Amino acid sequence: MLSISIALLLTCLCKPASAGSYVGGYIGGGIGGLIVLVLDVIAIFDVLQTNRTILGKLLWILLIVFFPIGGLLIWCVCGRKTSSVV
Repeated sequence: MLSISIALLLTCLCKPASAGSYVGGYIGGGIGGLIVLVLDVIAIFDVLQTNRTILGKLLWILLIVFFPIGGLLIWCVCGRKTSSVV
């Protein structure tokens, strides 16, 4: 009897929250998430094709993986070494 009342109490207290149809926000899911994923994969392949050291490549890839949007922007602004064509 005590276990039933404890289970009933826990069921009432631990009611799952419903987020409705707004799950993931604008960039966290759906098409926005897919676009970020594809751009991150392209950036990782771009990192792998550079002539950096293994440690440098690993650090850039970890930055892109752990911070998908920020890492991608930092790579595009600071990480890419472009040579000027004259």
